[in-house]
Amino acid sequence: MFISPYRAVDLPEVLAVFDSNVPRYFDTAERAEFAEFLDGFAEHYLVGRENGQVIACGGHAPHRSRPDTWTLCWGMVHSEHHRRGLGARLLTARLDDIASHGPATVVLATSQHSAGFFERHGFITEKITPDGFAEGIDQYDMRLRIDPDRVVD
Repeated sequence: MFISPYRAVDLPEVLAVFDSNVPRYFDTAERAEFAEFLDGFAEHYLVGRENGQVIACGGHAPHRSRPDTWTLCWGMVHSEHHRRGLGARLLTARLDDIASHGPATVVLATSQHSAGFFERHGFITEKITPDGFAEGIDQYDMRLRIDPDRVVD
């Protein structure tokens, strides 16, 4: 998988990745919020391609009120490509970029369906909100501390 920065031209393919993960990982109602995010806040958003097609995407952004904290946002792999290690590769790319800015705390909100993935990568669950995203999709607030030594050349 080749990882590169998101461009506006990627929008239809990125939305197709989102759509492939409804209703298990995302609620249909979240699609408009995701599109709005891509329209205005995608400075650190990445896409993963195979054979020229977007099959994964995910971003990260500096936290609005905590200077040494970053937030992972809207990470996903097309449902036809789950369980191939692509999510781990995309997560590593995002964490390495964050670490290149210095020591940081990384936070995210994910569902019960993805929490185990992040736990395997060292994240710790701090809070669980039943139906926090939508009915049947609980919100897991998670955290990880990283430092610049993790950057891979």
